[in-house]
Amino acid sequence: MNFDYKLDEYRQWLKENVQLSDPFAPPALRRLTYHLLLGKNYRLLTETNTKGQLFATFLWLSEIKTEAQKHYGENWIKFLFEALYSEKNKSKEINNLLLWIMGITHKTAINLGLKQKDFPEFMQETIDFINELFGRIGNKHFVEDAWLLLMAGSATLNIRGSLKSKIGKQFERVFIRSIIQILGFTENENFWMNIGRDLEVDREADAEIETRRGHIRIEMALISSGNQEVIEDKISRVGRNGIILFDILGSKTRVYQTADNNGVKLIQIRNCNPLLDVYRHLQPLVKIELNPVPETPDEFKMAVDSLPENIFDVNIN
Repeated sequence: MNFDYKLDEYRQWLKENVQLSDPFAPPALRRLTYHLLLGKNYRLLTETNTKGQLFATFLWLSEIKTEAQKHYGENWIKFLFEALYSEKNKSKEINNLLLWIMGITHKTAINLGLKQKDFPEFMQETIDFINELFGRIGNKHFVEDAWLLLMAGSATLNIRGSLKSKIGKQFERVFIRSIIQILGFTENENFWMNIGRDLEVDREADAEIETRRGHIRIEMALISSGNQEVIEDKISRVGRNGIILFDILGSKTRVYQTADNNGVKLIQIRNCNPLLDVYRHLQPLVKIELNPVPETPDEFKMAVDSLPENIFDVNIN
């Protein structure tokens, strides 16, 4: 009898809320753009989505454990692994579950140099180790709960890592495109996205804007205060009068001095008004008359709501 992985239930739990299963659906991205324009911490906004996915996944793992105990008995961990390992045409969820039951993620497997053929031996070593460990501690009854926690911990690393990666370039392009269009530029007429390297400039850029005397480049980095080297790399990428939008930097950073030396404008998003700062930098440089910057939260919301839907479609961007 085949094992019921309860995939339909798990997928339904995620599907019931669009922003839960896909925090980068157009409505979620539009909301995120609005909050960033107000200088808010985007990590707190996406954290609700992340925790929602985690709680739904923990519930699924608990259901899997209960079902496996009924189906396989006291050796459910070993037999569940064997069932997962022998599955043909594994779905994304089954692939993840196979890794999680071993207490690892895909990235961990790569770092450990584990191939799929190594999984059975690795799993048996883990089973032997945890049984010996809790036997020595004198609490072998905790093994099954410990294994559920092991799977939940691996799932947490997996989900947080994938969402962090996903929000990167996808949302950065959405935010840049939103700011530039709110100010009155027209894509492929006086601003361009996703600029590749060429004979003139050997580095890619998120965007370029036409100015009176040429073009200036814009880059964005949603990095936290501990990753200032990302900003330093982008300073050489955008060139003189270029703009770098970023979340926040540490109070002791010297990046501002480096930017000043290179004629680059750094614009912090968090606790600031990034749209106004971009406006002030571009106004004396560009050919067109820029749209006035919204002043109240309601005006910002109207500006974001008026943007076309395709800006927030990451499949297009």
